Amino acid sequence: MNEDLTQLWMVPYADLMSTLVLLFMSLFAMSYAERPPEYDRALARIEIELSDDVQARERLKETELAVKIKVELDRLALRDFGVQVSSRRVRLTLPSPVLFAEGSARLAPDAARVMTPLARLFAECRNPVLVEGHTDDVRIVGGRLRTNWELSAARSFSVIEFLIGRGLTPTRFQARGYGEHRPTASNLTPEGRRQNRRIEISLIRETRKDNGQ
Repeated sequence: MNEDLTQLWMVPYADLMSTLVLLFMSLFAMSYAERPPEYDRALARIEIELSDDVQARERLKETELAVKIKVELDRLALRDFGVQVSSRRVRLTLPSPVLFAEGSARLAPDAARVMTPLARLFAECRNPVLVEGHTDDVRIVGGRLRTNWELSAARSFSVIEFLIGRGLTPTRFQARGYGEHRPTASNLTPEGRRQNRRIEISLIRETRKDNGQ
């Protein structure tokens, strides 16, 4: 009995298509995951090699700025800072003690050594800037601010006011305060609470069209 072997080509073809689907699904998921800026810069350079268009160069400029921010914060020898890149944003995380005294929404005198170089680097781009404040879950007792939610929002506004005072355009900024409701660590330990007290500053990555302006 003769076997029909004419359809055997479909087996490796189906395997190839399955592999490609998994590859593209992984690439799609990776585009939304946060990653180190050096890695994203390498991807942007490869993209320019493959397709040298305006948007690719804009993405490379954003990732190079993220690397500059990381280098600057390394130079300042900060503890617990982070710079991560995703398809939507370049996110900088600063521990609150670097900028604020405990329970205060007023920038500490030493905060300028961190914020001044950041203002200079943010001036190199036109991206919208989102400033988000976070706290631990320790209740506020007394003072002008009644809740951690108010404290986190007030800290966001203080950061924005500083950056505007260094010449950045006010319309670029948005402020949000999340209080203790978006922790990154457990509030059951001093170390966890310290990690949760933070300011996140994000450069929002937008797809721009050349409108001649």
